[in-house]
Amino acid sequence: MPFKRILVPLDSSSLAEEAIAHAVAVARDTAAEIHLLHVQKSPSRTDDHCADPVDWRLRRAELRSYMNRLSQNISNTGHGADGREITITQAIVEGRPAEQIVEYCEHHDIDLIVLTAYGKGGVSRFDFGSTAHKVLSAAGRSCLIVRPGQAPVGADTSYRKVLVSMDGSPRSEWVACQVASLMRGQKAEILLLQVIAIPEMPRRMPITREEHATREKFVECNRRAGEAYLEEIARQLQNGIKVHSRLLVAQNVAECVYATAAEEGADLIAISAHDWQTGGQQGTGAICQTVLCRSARPVLVFQDLPESQLQSLRSGADVFKIKNSINDHNSTAHQ
Repeated sequence: MPFKRILVPLDSSSLAEEAIAHAVAVARDTAAEIHLLHVQKSPSRTDDHCADPVDWRLRRAELRSYMNRLSQNISNTGHGADGREITITQAIVEGRPAEQIVEYCEHHDIDLIVLTAYGKGGVSRFDFGSTAHKVLSAAGRSCLIVRPGQAPVGADTSYRKVLVSMDGSPRSEWVACQVASLMRGQKAEILLLQVIAIPEMPRRMPITREEHATREKFVECNRRAGEAYLEEIARQLQNGIKVHSRLLVAQNVAECVYATAAEEGADLIAISAHDWQTGGQQGTGAICQTVLCRSARPVLVFQDLPESQLQSLRSGADVFKIKNSINDHNSTAHQ
């Protein structure tokens, strides 16, 4: 199965709760556990001496009631593909939201984070809210990002059409196999999309006729190779699953991916965190990052870096260096 433990971070906002339906859709098909996590902010350093234990306990009780209600709603949506009830785990912790989400992923071996682009702070002019941005940068896990206001997946259905971004690399082939595993046994369609990029030739003067012909020949060679490649991948995946392929030529690969998803009516975009020309120095490559920021559809990003490389990235992230000792002190004091 692609995923075994799914984390849904919550902040008591209706925006963050929109991620639950998508987590349930994935868990139903993979028999994965769902972990609901709420991070309760600790009193600031200046207010620590005047924190009211009664208010703290009251807030904690309200959060427990809130989490119980969400868990019950999930249980009422039905069972997993194997007929068993979806296992739900609740957790309420204190601290800085992004840090606690990342630490929870490490301690509980979470392999998929499902969250909305914005939370309690509301939709803004930025591509993501601050917590979502930090989690995407530092978690090193596969993530499913949901844009607020999207029609959620129905209680009795899963994703009907999934667009998989292909680029000829083993990474994208691995993503296609993971999606096929996720969709196995479902009435779903997989669309394999490969975009042939038109080579850029920046210069002050227009390109010559010979240069234009050379570029066209280069694109045509890639197009022919891409058609054979997609046909082979589709043939391998067609095992009880409807698989189609589409090959396009465009100047902007990322823009073509999310525009095609909208045109085809895809419920979900699946993409590797890194494309064929992106190294492992960042959590996501340029194409994946652009699709995440611009797509109106949910985007499932499969993290493809080995654990050793992810540990190296995490060691360089500030969010992993910060350890809020005040949180531990407050948690002990309130217990």
